[in-house]
Amino acid sequence: MGLIIAYALIAVSVTALVYAGLQSFVPVAVTRWRSDQEEIDDKLQNIFYTSSEARTFLILKYGGTLAAFFIGLWFMNSLVFGIFLGIVIYLLPEVLLDNILRRRRERLEAQTADVMTALSASIKSGMTIEQAFSEMVDNMYPPISEEFALIRERIDAGQPVIAAVKSADERLQVPRLSLIFQTICISLERGGRLASLMDRLAESTREIERVEERVRTETAGLRLSARIMFLMPFFICGLLYLIEPDQVMLLFDNLVGNIVLVIAIAMDISAYFIMKKLIELDI
Repeated sequence: MGLIIAYALIAVSVTALVYAGLQSFVPVAVTRWRSDQEEIDDKLQNIFYTSSEARTFLILKYGGTLAAFFIGLWFMNSLVFGIFLGIVIYLLPEVLLDNILRRRRERLEAQTADVMTALSASIKSGMTIEQAFSEMVDNMYPPISEEFALIRERIDAGQPVIAAVKSADERLQVPRLSLIFQTICISLERGGRLASLMDRLAESTREIERVEERVRTETAGLRLSARIMFLMPFFICGLLYLIEPDQVMLLFDNLVGNIVLVIAIAMDISAYFIMKKLIELDI
């Protein structure tokens, strides 16, 4: 009878501890979820993604983190690997989102010279700036046409042209597009020959693009070297496993080996991103 009472007390204590933990953890987790959802949703809506896609990122971030942790803990039988995989998957959505935003900025920058030329041609033909924006929407390709469509919608809704252009500039924060938007605003506020300014900007932008292409060509070998150096440790580990499998398995079968392997992988990933950052040149 005493044993039953003892087990009952233990069960009640564990239940109380779990309940207290959940009471303190759940509100924090919900607050964090909502904060991340708002942040990701704002970023994705700026590039015309939907809220459902924001939820996909959140599910990958939190659900994927838990799944990766339990995969490392159960299937690999290692708490260290579980924590490491959980951290990697937790950070992965942010990396993917930053990559999506970066690629969109690059596509916008690649279209800026054409935008300048098209705006200049439209204004020279006698169009107003609003009509020139409509020409951008009708004749340019995404993503730049999407941005000008949003500007046109705001103007049609009654927002002043300068306010709509400045709003787009603050939201996008793309340096070359910012140059276009600021030139338009200055021209509308103080006057000036906008068409000739756009022609000069287009010529300068194309010269910058030629320099960037030359730099990308000359640094292609360095980028390839960075990828090779990133993959080389995994290749060498595979070769060593073929030669001395028992020695390599020490990295997976005990705690010290797990820690050493995780540190090595983390250093390899860090070195790759450092090299990638050093190779990137801002012109």
